[in-house]
Amino acid sequence: MQPCTHTPDRTTVDADGRESTTFALKRACNGCGHLLGDLDGRDVDADGNTTDVRGECPNCAPLVELEAAGCRTWQLTPRSFPRIDWELDRLDVFAKGYTEYVDGKLTVVGMRIGVKPNHVVARFGDWIIRHPDGGFTIHKTPGGAA
Repeated sequence: MQPCTHTPDRTTVDADGRESTTFALKRACNGCGHLLGDLDGRDVDADGNTTDVRGECPNCAPLVELEAAGCRTWQLTPRSFPRIDWELDRLDVFAKGYTEYVDGKLTVVGMRIGVKPNHVVARFGDWIIRHPDGGFTIHKTPGGAA
C-alpha cells in the first residue's frame, strides 16, 4: 500500500487583504477516525461507496487481521452497549455494566465480560474481541476511552 500524502492547509492573502484557505480533503479510518492523509482515488469503489481503510490504520490494522483469522469484534460505546449485551447473551456469555464513580456518581463506564476471576473489562471506546476458541480479549482505544 502506497503511503498517502498529508498536504497542509495553505492560507493566502490577496491584494485587498482578504484571507483564503486552501485545504485537501482528509481521509480517516472508518474504525477509529485516525487521520490517514489526503483523500484519493483509493477511497471510493466503482459504485461510489467508501472503502474500508482500517487495514491502513496503525490502531485498527490488528483488528482487521483478527477478523480475517475468524474473530468477532465489536467497538463498545454507550450506543452499542445494548446490542453487544444482546449478542453476548445469545452466545451464553455473562456480561454486565462496569461501573466507577465519576464526579461523585456511580456511572457505567464499560462492560464486564465473563465470570470472575477470568473476566475482561472493556471501557467505552475499546474493542471487544471474541476469539474462535470462545475467549475474549480487549483492544484498547489509543489515548483511553472515547
